[in-house]
Amino acid sequence: MEYTVEDVRHELQILRQRVHSGELFDSLGSEVGKLIDTLDYDKATPVVQLTHEETEPLFIKISDLQEELQADNQILVSDQDLLLILNGLRQTDPELRDRGVFFLLADGLQGGMFTDDQIILMMRYLLQDSVIFSHITELDNDGVFLRSFAVFVISMLTSVNRTGAVDLFTDDLRETLIDQMATYIALERDGRGFVGDKGWAHAFMHIGNFLDEITSDTETARADKIFLETILIERLKRLDTPLIMGENRRLATYFVRLINTNKLYATYFLKQLKQWRQELTRQGQPEDEEDWNRFYNQSRLLGTLLLRENLPKPIYDYLNEARNFLI
Repeated sequence: MEYTVEDVRHELQILRQRVHSGELFDSLGSEVGKLIDTLDYDKATPVVQLTHEETEPLFIKISDLQEELQADNQILVSDQDLLLILNGLRQTDPELRDRGVFFLLADGLQGGMFTDDQIILMMRYLLQDSVIFSHITELDNDGVFLRSFAVFVISMLTSVNRTGAVDLFTDDLRETLIDQMATYIALERDGRGFVGDKGWAHAFMHIGNFLDEITSDTETARADKIFLETILIERLKRLDTPLIMGENRRLATYFVRLINTNKLYATYFLKQLKQWRQELTRQGQPEDEEDWNRFYNQSRLLGTLLLRENLPKPIYDYLNEARNFLI
């Protein structure tokens, strides 16, 4: 079908409202799955990169700020410079995107380089459709670097807010965060890890980082934690590219943290596992590369879960009994 990001977001908002009202729970996965099954992706198009004239001063700015951080000097970053730095996340050059912009943001957040207002500025910038959904309605493309690293930084900003002395997030910003991340997880299908000379894409690793952080956020409603987890499960079921570069360990850590938070999550997760196995059984023997990728993605994830020492006993027992099916 023809659809837009706005279409998907609107449908998910309706489902989210139904979860909050208590109208939808057991069949949430089925409803989300039906939505994801309608999605079709366009051919990849070129992703605009910063020019040499734009990246050269950006490299210098980043280097100068990193030196100031290492010297433990008091640093003032203008909002304009901060936005220019964030724009570097779109680059396919890992020297700038990963080891430059991302490392600076991570060190700066840890070192208190940004004001409270700049924390909010960064969050709102990264949650823009043009950033978090960069080329997301296309097949594998270079837009994955911007949107994936946007999610990574969003997870760090969420952590900074959660552990800070003052809650910086307004109700409006929290609503936007949940809506945008739900839409992102539903739409993301690029499972690539390390991509040639362009470095890490790792979208599903970064999704795990964000969801793990949300699990620890007491300001996030239980219904929203269930909602986001369900969207991830339904997306993983349909992911036809292999997750083989550490994503399963990261996602398993998130799932175990969530299900140990409250018995409700553990009970719900066990139902999801049983449903997932039933669906694969009904599908029969995989017949092509995509089917086999889906099968082994499930096998690797559930096998990783089985190795976790703090897995609730009912879930461990179920996975242990189903061990032969996972091989």
